[in-house]
Amino acid sequence: MPKPSRKEIDWSRELFLYCVAAEWFLYGINVVLFCFCARTLYRCRLRNRRALFMAVSAIFILCTIHWALQLVNAAELMVVLEAMAQAVKASHKEVANRANRANQLNIVMGAVYVLTNLIADSIFIYRCYCIWNFRKRIIVVPSVLLVACGCLGFASVIACGMEGYSEFLFTTVFFPLSVIFSVLTNVLLMALTAGRIWWIGRGARAIMGPSVVKQYRTVIAMILESGALYCTPGLMYLAFFIARPPSTQVIFAALAQIVGIAPTIIVVRVGLGNSVDSFSSFRAGGPQAQETVLVIGPDGQDLDLDFWDQKANLEMV
Repeated sequence: MPKPSRKEIDWSRELFLYCVAAEWFLYGINVVLFCFCARTLYRCRLRNRRALFMAVSAIFILCTIHWALQLVNAAELMVVLEAMAQAVKASHKEVANRANRANQLNIVMGAVYVLTNLIADSIFIYRCYCIWNFRKRIIVVPSVLLVACGCLGFASVIACGMEGYSEFLFTTVFFPLSVIFSVLTNVLLMALTAGRIWWIGRGARAIMGPSVVKQYRTVIAMILESGALYCTPGLMYLAFFIARPPSTQVIFAALAQIVGIAPTIIVVRVGLGNSVDSFSSFRAGGPQAQETVLVIGPDGQDLDLDFWDQKANLEMV
């Protein structure tokens, strides 16, 4: 194998530093969001706040592990690069051992990312399930996509582990396919969740007036913003994967933290009452009045989709 030039070594060092800097910056945001999320869930009255806190805590712990592994991996690779440039004295065996440890760390980081992504997508699926009034058939397709995403992600990690490669981003097609299924899952969940809120908001307007529509439009905008934050890095990775530039590693480093930031934002908004955590939020009169009780109709019928289907003669604009 030809010895890399000093210019190539310096460029590789800069790439590793960019990866660390991107993950450091986003991890700082993640820490602040997690602390705020824990405080919000402690003070709110959500019935499933303990489950949400456990899920968000698991995601944060995994993001922290990935962040720590990124630092250790960068340190190992820096020593390898300096040894290759003969800036430091090291035996060939020592350099090979450090390079092997860096490969192992990369593979572990890949497994941590896949597991974090599965937990984050599970939060989105559960939230969609709640908003659709616990209808299991609604989440069948997203759940199948989630399982496919996890299987492909772990298959990529296992394949690279068996071969001793660290660049699972490029070595196999399993990881790009896993990202594709993850993006499809989130796009579908965004459509299902936002569509459900939009549909019931139309019905709520006939009872509560136009003001409630503005509230639900705000909720829909929040859902789309969080979904875009979650999906954009994945789409960027897929776009860059075709050309396979080394900068894709920076995108992956950012994605490893964004996968924890996006669901945490959702949970914070639910805890603050600026979003919808379940179908009961609609019956409570909107995201700004979740602690109130609203009885609709002379027979005390709740604001339900079946009820609105039966009242088709009501004006819905």
